Amino acid sequence: MPLTDLLARAAMRSAPADVTDLAPLCSLIFGRLRALGWAPSGDLRGRPPSLADSDEALLAALVRGDAAAFDALFDRHAAKLNGYARRRLQLQPADAADAVQEAFLVLFQKAEAVLAHEPVNVPGFLFGTLRNKAAHLLAAGSREAAAGPPDDRELSLDEGALAALLQRETAERLASLLERACNPLEQEVVSMDLDDRDGPEIALALGITPNYVRQLRHRALAKLREALAEEAPS
Repeated sequence: MPLTDLLARAAMRSAPADVTDLAPLCSLIFGRLRALGWAPSGDLRGRPPSLADSDEALLAALVRGDAAAFDALFDRHAAKLNGYARRRLQLQPADAADAVQEAFLVLFQKAEAVLAHEPVNVPGFLFGTLRNKAAHLLAAGSREAAAGPPDDRELSLDEGALAALLQRETAERLASLLERACNPLEQEVVSMDLDDRDGPEIALALGITPNYVRQLRHRALAKLREALAEEAPS
């Protein structure tokens, strides 16, 4: 399984529920879906979600215009998405709402591809989209350290540390460490680095400078080493 999917799974497991401001957010997303061309029909609102309704069935019904399916998907996943954005990622309320909103809108826009993927993983897609949005919000609001990038000796040591880490840890274990120790922007840098994308490519994808990519990578590896050291037997 790709590291990005494993990171989404790790985010799902660690997400706390937070119901703050969910009602207005639900109404906002409902309106945005209609603006995208979604046409809900019939007396469909307010049906309570049932454990018998799979995410796959609900998403297919949502695409067909079943507004109750939207309610059920929102009620099932929004609190944990909101909690992850607000508490785990420490986003401001407006940014958290924006990230959760985008997760549901992108799910609707890419529903056909999500439904065609086996197995269908609606929560994984939602959390993956949320992580991606959070990374770009962090990139847009970040500032490079005044001290500048690490020197070349530190960078070369980090490259060796990353290689050693990958030799010891499985992809799932690495995803768990990244999710616990690093913010989404640092996670994205490490993930793309592991996909053999160079600094300029990563910088272009995230809208930051190559210099800042080096800093983020350095910080992420330092956090991973610290997380591993905390787990080592004394």
